[in-house]
Amino acid sequence: MRAHGPALPYDGNAPYKGILRSSHRDIAAGVAKLHDRWLRKVVQRQVGDQYVYEDFPAQTVGAEGAETVLAEVCTELAQAGQSLYRLLFLRGDDGLKRLEAALATALRSGPQTITVTSEELFVPWGMLYLHPDPGTRLNAGAPGQWSGFLGYTHLVEHNLGCVRGYDPFIQPRTDRPRAGLYFDTRLETGHQPDTCPLQPVRNVVTTHADFQEHLTKPQASASLSGSDPDHHILVFGAHGTGVRTDRRGGEQAKVVLSDNEPIHAEDIHDWACDRDERLRNPLCFMMVCEGGRVGMYFQEGLGRPLFDLGVGCLIGPQIEINTRFASRFTCRFFEEFFKGECAAPVMRHLTQEFISQHATPLGLAFTLLRGIDNRLITETGSP
Repeated sequence: MRAHGPALPYDGNAPYKGILRSSHRDIAAGVAKLHDRWLRKVVQRQVGDQYVYEDFPAQTVGAEGAETVLAEVCTELAQAGQSLYRLLFLRGDDGLKRLEAALATALRSGPQTITVTSEELFVPWGMLYLHPDPGTRLNAGAPGQWSGFLGYTHLVEHNLGCVRGYDPFIQPRTDRPRAGLYFDTRLETGHQPDTCPLQPVRNVVTTHADFQEHLTKPQASASLSGSDPDHHILVFGAHGTGVRTDRRGGEQAKVVLSDNEPIHAEDIHDWACDRDERLRNPLCFMMVCEGGRVGMYFQEGLGRPLFDLGVGCLIGPQIEINTRFASRFTCRFFEEFFKGECAAPVMRHLTQEFISQHATPLGLAFTLLRGIDNRLITETGSP
């Protein structure tokens, strides 16, 4: 592991590098534990017979109850995030310990811009936790603070390596950007239109962009493998999962549209082979459970195959997310993104906004894969 940047200057001895002693299995287990803590303590959290985060907590348990639960959740999630942070940075040789000491000082000094580059090691960096006060001990009963989560305070992205021709600036050559909406219309609630998760997203995107909807696997295949003009934005609003293992064995990551035909990693790879050239770095937003996961292996998440297809920036949740929150978070993201704002600052702002204004931490579950500077620009504008 190596670390460098203006917040990590050399100390006159050597650059920061060290050997990580944790195995892939150890790290995978630590990530799984973190995901499970979020699932049990947030997504499945109940007060009485109410799921607290099924909607905004103030609507399910009242304003006072929402703040009480939020404080409890912060400490519980901080403990899990701290464990994974320590597994990564405090289980290694002396060089890694030296690196961690410098990193901790930098993280505690103020907001940083962090790019993690690895094709093998992937963890949900924004969900890691380092307490702002080095003398405070969570394991001794001290409360957590939201500012200790990397995704709350810092701009964080994970890169999977060098990509030739990658450009973070999306510059439509037409009056309006083009968007592809890949929706599972089974999510629509015609009898309760106020709770429909797809229509608000459709409204926001189509207000600012020309669009095409793709509701089945063949339609998605034709769109993503064909020679039609590239989309600038891809939005998946559908059911899906990352890799799963249960009593029946392993199941690959997938997203499922209206026809209930799963789209797996190898399908996306197959579509990429049919293209004469890669997509031109569109932003891809996954309003899909576990849609932001990437693992060491190709089939563990959809991030790797989507990048091979030519996606420039991918945003999606690490865990299962209820559709109401996912819809609201997606809408707020695109309200800001269509103003020309960069993706990473929007993600950080929304994470803070949903905690402070709506008492929900679920924004931290969304991961940014490449594209920390990704933004829309006009033809005459400049980055």
